Amino acid sequence: MPYQPSKEHLDRQIPKAVKAINETLKNLSKSTGADERFISLMLDSLARQWEYKNPSREGFGFR
Repeated sequence: MPYQPSKEHLDRQIPKAVKAINETLKNLSKSTGADERFISLMLDSLARQWEYKNPSREGFGFR
């Protein structure tokens, strides 16, 4: 069954997590000199690893 975030998740927790991820990526870029292309490739790799570790997921649904 696809994930159905609650109103609390949509209004607070998910935006807060996205903001934290963006800040982390900005800090990584500043501290290492990594460009957007490298960060995009890194995120793609992480997403693929996530898919392999969770093959039974049926989907990720937002309202």
